[in-house]
Amino acid sequence: MINESTRYRGKEKSSLLDLVFTKKPESPPIIQYLSPMGRSDHVTLEMQIQEEDGIRYR
Repeated sequence: MINESTRYRGKEKSSLLDLVFTKKPESPPIIQYLSPMGRSDHVTLEMQIQEEDGIRYR
């Protein structure tokens, strides 16, 4: 679940524009909010997902 703002543009109010959808019933992914790439005004989201077999994917 995305809980923090993901778009910052100058002095405008920050907004939450990015969503993550999954068909998996497991616990939600671990999400890190990283710096934007290049000139983007969206943060970079890095997700860590644990599959049923216990393996973690990034």
